[in-house]
Amino acid sequence: MKNKYTCPFCNSEFTWDDEMSESLLKCQSCGKEMTAPSPSFSKGAKVGGYIIERRIGFGGMGEVYAAEQIAMKRKVALKILQDDLVSDRAYLERFFREVRMLAQIEHPNIVRAIEAGVDGKKNFFSMSFVNGSDLKRLIDEGRVFGEEEALVIVHQVAKALKYVWDKHRLLHRDIKPANIMLPSDGEVKLMDLGISKKLSGEDVELTIAGMMVGSPQYISPEQARAEKNIDFRADMYSLGATFFHLITGKTPFPGDSGMAIVAHHLSSPVPDASKLRTDISKRSSALIKKMMAKSKDDRFASWDELIDEINEIITEVKNKKARGKESDERKIISSPSALIGRGKSFIFASPLKTFLFALVSMFILLGAYYTMRKSVAEEKERRAKELFDKASLFYQKNPEPEYFKETIILFGQAQKSGSHYYRQAAKNEIDKIIRRAAEIKHGERARLAQGVLDNLKKKSYEYESKNELDSAISMWKAYRSEGQFAREFEQEISRAVNYLERKKTKEENYE
Repeated sequence: MKNKYTCPFCNSEFTWDDEMSESLLKCQSCGKEMTAPSPSFSKGAKVGGYIIERRIGFGGMGEVYAAEQIAMKRKVALKILQDDLVSDRAYLERFFREVRMLAQIEHPNIVRAIEAGVDGKKNFFSMSFVNGSDLKRLIDEGRVFGEEEALVIVHQVAKALKYVWDKHRLLHRDIKPANIMLPSDGEVKLMDLGISKKLSGEDVELTIAGMMVGSPQYISPEQARAEKNIDFRADMYSLGATFFHLITGKTPFPGDSGMAIVAHHLSSPVPDASKLRTDISKRSSALIKKMMAKSKDDRFASWDELIDEINEIITEVKNKKARGKESDERKIISSPSALIGRGKSFIFASPLKTFLFALVSMFILLGAYYTMRKSVAEEKERRAKELFDKASLFYQKNPEPEYFKETIILFGQAQKSGSHYYRQAAKNEIDKIIRRAAEIKHGERARLAQGVLDNLKKKSYEYESKNELDSAISMWKAYRSEGQFAREFEQEISRAVNYLERKKTKEENYE
């Protein structure tokens, strides 16, 4: 089972297997290494009116668990706030007031907040549980979104943001793929309105001390500059950056740190998505550039304008596909149609001639159909081979772990086109890369464990040389009960303790 984790160094999100929750993690954005924290609550624990099932996320505001609401017998997502936020009473008052307001929002494309509460020293709020995957996880797993599919997703998110802006004057302020869920059997769902800003009434602003509000890869220039007069166009910018990521598989701007990425948002021109992926229309690329204009005045003047533009592009993309199909059909029937036009003079000459003409026409149609079908199949095969060879060459030139994600995306493109052979071949290569990544991760854990063991042995030797045998024994026993690699070191710990206890007994008998 995979969990989401927010890097404390650059504030970007990545996933890990919760079965390996104590292993060494490496942020996919900034490359910093860290150890995943263990869940604060185990399965079956009770918080408020909820029973914990498993942790599904961890970030700057706290932990998120899949849980069951006892009273309603329904599955929910339960967010439990970090202790340092709980100590800020003013923050909590504003937070609970905001969650109560969010609980009143009902929209098919928004995950609904249910309630906020307190259980002892733990503050929490619950929201509807969405059975599906967020877009960030799908991208990380190699999912390649088609232009029409990505446009439909952006269209639904834009409708949700229009609703909260028009009805409640709310901003989301953290639009990104990780906050957009793609359910297995429903419409797109926008999550995490928890750091939103209300621009009416008391002008309530929920911020997190010491953290930038928003994610560096998708943040608008005005948010990066911490301007106070931001409006819905900040969310529009972040949605444009998300659209870019969906259709290209890359974030708009690279960088080794959050600040480096933010600097690009402030001054660098937006890349042309159609140059990174040639099957994307120029109009979609132009849409992204307008959504991500540096000045908010150069973006769309309203959500309605943006939604209308997206609708037009979706229609254009669909019509283009339909014209392509019609063109193929015309190729099939063009030759028989000409023959029928020339044969009008004798079609009705006799029943026999009519029958013979129909028979000949049928054979011509069948021949043209199978010729076209073979041509299409050959083109798919050629395209699949081209994509597979491109991915293989990239992998040969870039075998390092930092290129694994991009390599998987390339093989994923080959996997979605062509014959069964290339689909299977691409799948095999992706499986190899995933196994290789696991081996590297395992090797990093082994190296870390060896370093810890070496330090323990060194410290034990120092105690022994000073004849502080009790201290050495206590050190080994303490690590056995609390150490990160205690299970792996069980034999080493037992040997060390037995040796030291024998030596201690021997010295006591000697005395």
